[in-house]
Amino acid sequence: MKTITAFARILTVLLAIAALASPGVAQDTVKLGINEVRSGAFTTNGDRVVWGVEAAVKEVNEAGGLIGKKIELVIEDNQLKGEIAVQKLKKMILEDNCQIIIQGSSSGVGGAIAQQMPRYKRIYLCTNAEAMAITGENFTPYTFRTCLNAAQHVKGLAKYFGGKGLKKPFLLNQDYSWGYDVAKYYEMYVTQYAKDAKVVGKEFHPMFNKDFGPYLSKIQAAGADYVLTGNWGTDMTQLITQGRSLGLKVPIGSTFIDDDAVGAVAGDAYIGDIGANQYILGVDTPQAKAFEDGFFKSSGGKWPSFVAMEAYIGTKMYFEAVKKAKTFETEAVIKAFEGMTYEGPLGTITMRKEDHQAQSPVAVGEVVKKTKYYDFPYLKPVMIVPAAEVSATLEESGWKPYKE
Repeated sequence: MKTITAFARILTVLLAIAALASPGVAQDTVKLGINEVRSGAFTTNGDRVVWGVEAAVKEVNEAGGLIGKKIELVIEDNQLKGEIAVQKLKKMILEDNCQIIIQGSSSGVGGAIAQQMPRYKRIYLCTNAEAMAITGENFTPYTFRTCLNAAQHVKGLAKYFGGKGLKKPFLLNQDYSWGYDVAKYYEMYVTQYAKDAKVVGKEFHPMFNKDFGPYLSKIQAAGADYVLTGNWGTDMTQLITQGRSLGLKVPIGSTFIDDDAVGAVAGDAYIGDIGANQYILGVDTPQAKAFEDGFFKSSGGKWPSFVAMEAYIGTKMYFEAVKKAKTFETEAVIKAFEGMTYEGPLGTITMRKEDHQAQSPVAVGEVVKKTKYYDFPYLKPVMIVPAAEVSATLEESGWKPYKE
């Protein structure tokens, strides 16, 4: 009996040692989850989110990790569907123990993820999805949006077109929350920069639309002097290429026209169109050049365009919050993140405490024939708008305090 008891004690000690030793690597590793579209027509969007996060993670791991921990990524395909994204995040948190969930492609998907996070007490890092409700009426303390929202984005475009004396926009957008926000807030802000501006038409089309002909006819019939759209992915490419082939000569202004995947397909049809974003390649400052070169090196030879840039910035902002908190523990990181400032490539980005919406400068650019970045037309920066000029108030954002 004593022999059995002694053996049991030895076995207990050995198991305890194994429990400490075998997860040693795991204890020194923290997992972050990327819940993105990895299949279908909008895969290139998901690719770029992953590239941006990977570049930021590679930098921190090569520097020795974050507060003594190596970062490991868990990547899941949400197929651009909210219900699948919710299923995936449950697995990522409960089985993979991901500290945060990162997502950017589609505000519809982002909204679905955001509403689940209070249940799991983990952070949703929104790096690209810009619909207002995410940090507005559907705000939760577990959501942090590091990119622009719709209001900030379209304010930058409204200032540009107003300064050019163009006053007759036609609003053409995807038929879901994001597209409706673009139209709503552009109408709200356009007269701030062109007092007698008038929206001459407004249409919403289904996502993955293949025939823009009927909409282009309406644009031309309305006498618009520019088109304003929040389209992204294949919907952006189709609008540009079909528009030019069917005789559309006015510029297209877009929140996401700085997608290199769009430029590669659109080619010369792209020239003269206008885009705005949290950053555009080619800003002529030492800070911007260091940002570009750092991303290029960390990403293995990719330039920080479109959503890759936003995902990179957002991930680095999260890392700064962790450093400030000195822990990955959710509540401590939330507290550190609120009100935090981060020096981005265009200047200071502030995480607004109340709604967890980044207050960021905006770059505006025009597509030109030749840049140093790609062998097809791409944007050249023409204007930087300070964060204070594009900020939307809490009231304008529709923000509501969180109630459990």
